[in-house]
Amino acid sequence: MIKKQNSIKLVVYIICILNVSCLVASNSIKNAYELDDIFSAQMELIDQRRVSWLEKAEQAMPELNHKIIKPVSIVSVEKDTGKSFQGWKTVKAGEVSSVCNKPFAPGDSFILDFGDHYTGNFCFSLCSIDNPVDAPVRLEFIFGEVPAEVGDSFDTYCGSLSRSWLQDEIVNIDVVPQTVKLPRRYAFRYVKVRVVASSVSRKFGFTDFEVETLTSANEDKLLPFTPKNERQAELDRVSLTTLRDCMQTVFEDGPKRDRRLWLGDLRLQAQANYVTYQNYDLVKRSLYILAGTSDKKGMVSTCAFEYPKPVRGGDSILDYTALFAPTLLDYLEASNDKETANDLWPLAVKQLEFVLEHVNSDGLFIDPGNWWLFIDWNNDLDKQASEHAIIIYSLKAVCRLAELLDKKEQVSFIPAMVSSMKSAAISNLWDSNLGLFVSGANRQISWASQSWMVLAGVTSSEQARMCMANIEKYTDAQKPVTPYLHHHVVAALMEAGYHEKAMAYMNNYWGKMIDLGADTFWEVFVPGQDFLSPYNGYLINSYCHAWSCTPTYFLRTYKN
Repeated sequence: MIKKQNSIKLVVYIICILNVSCLVASNSIKNAYELDDIFSAQMELIDQRRVSWLEKAEQAMPELNHKIIKPVSIVSVEKDTGKSFQGWKTVKAGEVSSVCNKPFAPGDSFILDFGDHYTGNFCFSLCSIDNPVDAPVRLEFIFGEVPAEVGDSFDTYCGSLSRSWLQDEIVNIDVVPQTVKLPRRYAFRYVKVRVVASSVSRKFGFTDFEVETLTSANEDKLLPFTPKNERQAELDRVSLTTLRDCMQTVFEDGPKRDRRLWLGDLRLQAQANYVTYQNYDLVKRSLYILAGTSDKKGMVSTCAFEYPKPVRGGDSILDYTALFAPTLLDYLEASNDKETANDLWPLAVKQLEFVLEHVNSDGLFIDPGNWWLFIDWNNDLDKQASEHAIIIYSLKAVCRLAELLDKKEQVSFIPAMVSSMKSAAISNLWDSNLGLFVSGANRQISWASQSWMVLAGVTSSEQARMCMANIEKYTDAQKPVTPYLHHHVVAALMEAGYHEKAMAYMNNYWGKMIDLGADTFWEVFVPGQDFLSPYNGYLINSYCHAWSCTPTYFLRTYKN
């Protein structure tokens, strides 16, 4: 009986949600402006071009650059609770030569330190100490981006993402001597090697170790940068390593996990790329994959899998959808590639249909309840104000694209729509007593709301400075969790004219990761919460993550 009542409640709830969604849709600003014919025309062009977009993505396939890197030392990991990141530190335990050409037996282990983070294929060579070795050598390898991954046991992992993302392998070598190149690509600094089983009477040993790195970043084309101090040099170096290792045959979100192309990550990676490696073809390929895998309604992919052939991921994020046009605009302004921008123009316009569906006729964004609203990995964050601002940001990007491509007449509705949404933001979401934007029914205050409203140009210059100054004083405000949102805080501070504050903010946040030993910048980081994870398992976190690479962008773009 209880199950039946719960089922009835669920059905009623779903019907209510659908009714609300339909009500919002029927009273949306999109319908008020009668844009159906415009969006239908774009859909026809999308259908005509979809196949060619994937062909062009394939034509832009980058060459992967290779380097051979040797380990620099043998280390041990020691518990250092309360002092080192996640309670582990590394201590040098010897030279690499100390584990070469010596006999190994089951249970023996050591940890290689490559001195920096790399992405690529691991290689090792075995020799026979007593000829011949009369049984297979079985080895376990554990690859770690941070010390905890080679310190803590993977056996305790019970997070929400698959255990198979953890980088460990059991390898059997039937013939010794032999050089073995592991076929799977890894992202790591540390490699723990353990002998699981081997011959009882005939010993084997190791003679060599190396990683063959993989990246589409060309170090020879890296634009020069002169840092003002050692901290800037560190921030730039770690940013570049993060970006480099995520630049594969697309801009990956993380080379350890998920190895996918995500639109939000792409936008920030591309910005960093434009002022560093300037690999425009990689951006073009990534844009074309997201475009070519758009769904039947013309919605751009939030994320895409690259192999065995490009295919749309299962997730749809409203703010990422809105950010396709700004990403295309950034590419056009950096590369001056009008051919690609013209080719993808219909898709940029089409995305407005999906995001405007949830803006009511008064110009206010209403959360429909059936979209993934991301903004940041913060479940307590109310996202109405941020999403409202991002839609304005997208509208203005489409308008700017139209100017550059001589297509203003196709989107003549945008200026009035932007004006309506700005007015709605000030009327409904601006608290003049606090000098801050609020979000949602509970009028939540957050760094996200202020930052995106400033970036969208909703405020006057005076209001922008006011809300970015006031949010610092509002101790109960929802704070950022990821470098993704922290990037937008820094950008908003810059936009508000607080250049010195922005640089100090960046130095404090990303610099703290460096102080904790980061070789690359992490997916999630809240100072003092070392084990925070969106996936209920810190070992599965990505410790080289695309959206974290942008200090190099700020350092090279804002030089004063």
